Amino acid sequence: MTSSGNDAHPTINDVAERAGVSRATASRALADYGVVNSETRARVLEAASELGYVANVVARSMRAGSTKTIGLIITQVGLSVFDLAVRVVIDIAHTRGYQVLVANTNEDLVAERDAVRVMLEKQVDGLILVPSAVEDLRFLEPSALKSKPIILLDRSLPSPGMPSVTGDNRQGSRDAVAHLLEHGHERIGLIVSTANIRGVTSDRPPGLVSTLDDRVEGYLEELRSAGIEPRAEWTRYAGDSDALAADAAREVLTTTDRPSALIASNANVALAILRVAQELDLAVGPDISVIGFDDSPWAPVLTPGLTVVDLPIEDMARAALESLIEQITARTPGRTAVFPMRLIPRASVARPATA
Repeated sequence: MTSSGNDAHPTINDVAERAGVSRATASRALADYGVVNSETRARVLEAASELGYVANVVARSMRAGSTKTIGLIITQVGLSVFDLAVRVVIDIAHTRGYQVLVANTNEDLVAERDAVRVMLEKQVDGLILVPSAVEDLRFLEPSALKSKPIILLDRSLPSPGMPSVTGDNRQGSRDAVAHLLEHGHERIGLIVSTANIRGVTSDRPPGLVSTLDDRVEGYLEELRSAGIEPRAEWTRYAGDSDALAADAAREVLTTTDRPSALIASNANVALAILRVAQELDLAVGPDISVIGFDDSPWAPVLTPGLTVVDLPIEDMARAALESLIEQITARTPGRTAVFPMRLIPRASVARPATA
């Protein structure tokens, strides 16, 4: 037998020679298409097994114009909303015949660029991206993406024509403030965790991702519509770490004129607030009411249960995937969608002790 010269990686030519058939017949038998009688197919499969032949599925798919793979780039593994998104995308993609390559950027723009580059090198058919920044995004232009379809999840970008699936964060934030106002709170603060700064500041930093920007805007709008001017000493922006979120909560809760309620920009910030409240011997509810964003399995079992504005991430992930597959298969433009968010009241919000 004439070998390909690489015993570790036998080729389809080796299989065809071992089975005594043409290369075309071997290819049809292995891919199970076309007309090949059962005896010949069995002989080809036996030859492939004896040689340890493994089909180059990627090369075959590229010749067909599709690798049946989707790239999913998220910003944080372990944050429950994105864990749910990964599960939904993988499960549904599987039913549609796609495999999913997952990358995590830890909210780092350099890591995001690298992840996009790797996905393109692996010839994914399209990308679902949770963007980590709002500037220096030339690597997301159509020419840089090699015209691969893309859809943004959870966050939008100012770039025109880039479809996204997001929650209505501005209205969700307004609902949180309204819920506190209904319980008699007027001294309402806000703590935001963001990856684009270091340390803790009361000044709103530029370059917030759209999710956070909308949550801040909703907070400000609802307070002002109630005739309440937001107070800088009750607002903190903290770098993206649990320790900094706790520092921010401590700064706000140890002021002589502290707020009676705090809104947390995500579940991790809410946990930091609860830890600091315990450290300061403040009763959650009567002494300091707390609302977080994004529901978690642990939120209802805390004592007291945590009031949250829930992001419908599973529905959003499903919609993003379906839209991307439409872009891939039908060459249609991606669809932008905004999903309503739902406030889930629990005992972490009570009337203030002084009300």
